[in-house]
Amino acid sequence: MNTFWLIGLTLVCFMFAASYALRANAFRFALRVGREIEAFGPLRSSTAPIEEVRFDRLPEPVRRYLTKAIERDRSPVASAHIKHGGTFRPKLDGVWLPIRGTECIRAEPPAFIWWGRVRMAPGVWIDARDRSENGRGNMLVLMDSTFTLANSSGSEIDQGAMLRLLGEMVWIPTAFLEPRVVWKGLGDRRAEATLRIGNQSVTGSFEFGQDDLPVGFRAMRYRDVGHGKAVLTEFYGTMSDYREVHGLLVPHVLVAHWKVGEQLVPYARFEVTEIKFDQPFSEGT
Repeated sequence: MNTFWLIGLTLVCFMFAASYALRANAFRFALRVGREIEAFGPLRSSTAPIEEVRFDRLPEPVRRYLTKAIERDRSPVASAHIKHGGTFRPKLDGVWLPIRGTECIRAEPPAFIWWGRVRMAPGVWIDARDRSENGRGNMLVLMDSTFTLANSSGSEIDQGAMLRLLGEMVWIPTAFLEPRVVWKGLGDRRAEATLRIGNQSVTGSFEFGQDDLPVGFRAMRYRDVGHGKAVLTEFYGTMSDYREVHGLLVPHVLVAHWKVGEQLVPYARFEVTEIKFDQPFSEGT
């Protein structure tokens, strides 16, 4: 009887210690991401209204979009802090899993840091931190905030992260007026955007709906197919559920797809729960 009691007590102590270690690692990972976000600052925001002439130089569909999305006499946004829920699947034929995440976007120079957590099962989660700064990308993936599954960088990651940044500028539409973004009209409802940061550049095309707001973003982007291999694949993101937030119309639902064969296959759906502009980035975001 004493032997069984000792075995049970040992198991309880082991489980408690393991749970404590995982919680401590999760806290340390949150602090790590917080420090990376803090390194973004200080942010410089202007209180001067955006000059009307900056709209006049744009292709017609982009001019209509930004005239509608940006309140008259609105000053440029320096940063956005977004919190979201939604669903994600690590494999295109896999099951959908709940995700929650936080993203911080800087307008100038353009950069972002995103931290997401996917719940795989009770007590099992995947943390992912994606970032792009100075045209350089990095994707870090850990299980239970402890075991590194991926820590990827290089030219293909740089390209994918910059394209993500360009597509998600719909959350800070005043950034589309910066000289770093060069526009080319492609008809009445499409326009091509090129984002330049240092000696890096990426290009994608936006599609605009009948309400003049962006409904899609398309680009050729590297997709991880496993075993350290990435293939150039058509990426397509959709934006919907636009709402006014502090003088800006921004989407609250974004869905990401890969085009496989002739089919668009979704793999992520983000639903914005909170968005703030020009707030200080701090630890614990």
